[in-house]
Amino acid sequence: MYLNKVKFNLIKQGGKTLSMSMSKLLITLGLILLMTTPFAVAHADSDYSGSGTAVVSDAGAMSDRVTYSMSGVTRLEAGMAYEGWLVNSGSDDKVSTGVMTVLPDGSISHSWTSPDGGNILEMYDMVAVTVEPVPDDDPAPSGVFAFTDMVDGGAMEEIRGLVVGDASTLYMLKSQIYAAMAKVGEAQAADDADGLMAATEEAASLADEIAALASAASASAASAMDASGKQSVDTYGGKVMSSSGNVAAWAMAAKEDAAAVMAEDNLDTAKTLLNIVNGKLTAAAYGVEATGMGGASDAYMQAQRMATFQLPPPTSAAVTPATGDSYVPAAMQLMLLVALLMLMGGGAMLYRERRHGAKA
Repeated sequence: MYLNKVKFNLIKQGGKTLSMSMSKLLITLGLILLMTTPFAVAHADSDYSGSGTAVVSDAGAMSDRVTYSMSGVTRLEAGMAYEGWLVNSGSDDKVSTGVMTVLPDGSISHSWTSPDGGNILEMYDMVAVTVEPVPDDDPAPSGVFAFTDMVDGGAMEEIRGLVVGDASTLYMLKSQIYAAMAKVGEAQAADDADGLMAATEEAASLADEIAALASAASASAASAMDASGKQSVDTYGGKVMSSSGNVAAWAMAAKEDAAAVMAEDNLDTAKTLLNIVNGKLTAAAYGVEATGMGGASDAYMQAQRMATFQLPPPTSAAVTPATGDSYVPAAMQLMLLVALLMLMGGGAMLYRERRHGAKA
């Protein structure tokens, strides 16, 4: 009897000890779980708003300028500023496009031109806007990204083929049109019929090359549209195709007019008819503003705009911490919660066993 009483008291005391230890452990785990919650919220919050575009264009050289146009941008606290960046997503090469000023109405209008005339579309495929301290002794981005956008690799390859370098399709297209116009001028300046006919024939042969290049430009724009789901690629790619189609049509019309010139026996009349040829080639080069029909120059600018970087309102993932991972706090909470449930379940089972043992 005495031994059973002692056994009961020991089990009872053990149960109390276990209960107290378990309570302490549960409280500790609960505090740890609570402490991780603010970090998860801090990673998910974003106080930045605004939208706009970054558009590449020509300044002193081909595609050497980028212009940011934004509205509704959150004004930062004192000592902080937005800074633009051009980034090569493959090599991670980057260049700062400067600190940007937010005007009182929440707009940003900022341009940057490559100091060495470097082709932006050739070197970069991504734009980022970061939040930086002022003054900022670190030449690298802070890691806090308010806005980012990039052009898909397949689409960028086609765009580069259209506008990057002297061998690009649209650069060559414009060059051939100018060459044909020069030949028309040479024909009009000729002193005899032979000189006029020879120059006109060269202009007519260039018309075939112009039409072929225009068709190639249209095909490249279509390929870029197929390779990308970006709205800017689709919108401006369609305009490239439209303007290229105009160029091809005007080139073929100029060739037909050139044939009429070469069939004319009178030198003065032939020179007058050359004005019609020149008019078609001028339309091919610059378009017709009155009708809104674009030419080669318009196709070139629209091809650059295919690479328009959209800077939309950022999501919660837009603010990227410099170190760590935003999923770590959530994972810690989940693991702690699972451990807590397991501990509670195991404790309950142990307590029930103790009670059964005590009754026995």
